[in-house]
Amino acid sequence: MHLLYETVPLSISFDHDQQWLYVEWKGNHTAESARRGGELVLRYLRDYACAKMLNDNSQVTSEWEAGARWVGRDYYQQLAGQGIRYVAWICPPNWGARKSMETAMMFVTAPVVVLFDDLASAYAWLARQQ
Repeated sequence: MHLLYETVPLSISFDHDQQWLYVEWKGNHTAESARRGGELVLRYLRDYACAKMLNDNSQVTSEWEAGARWVGRDYYQQLAGQGIRYVAWICPPNWGARKSMETAMMFVTAPVVVLFDDLASAYAWLARQQ
């Protein structure tokens, strides 16, 4: 895996073997940090074009409800526009963060997004997508 970007709350990597982006969110996030992180992902997609993304929220510890509509409606449409067809999204155990994720899902029309509770299941599903 090739690390493209890393800070405490966000890391973005490209998995050459699987040909997908791995995006790992950690700690507290707000609507603003979700937007900034999403814009970074979109920027890296220009250089590392791929059809799949593993979006790991398993370590998110805060709700980001104020940004959920933007994530679900705008950000995921932009991902689809840049070629992402499948997203495996790993849910956080934190209730508020999970609720924000579920709110975002109400607005997603593309790409195909499937929620998972663990990394292994998300990885296996994403690897099977053609």
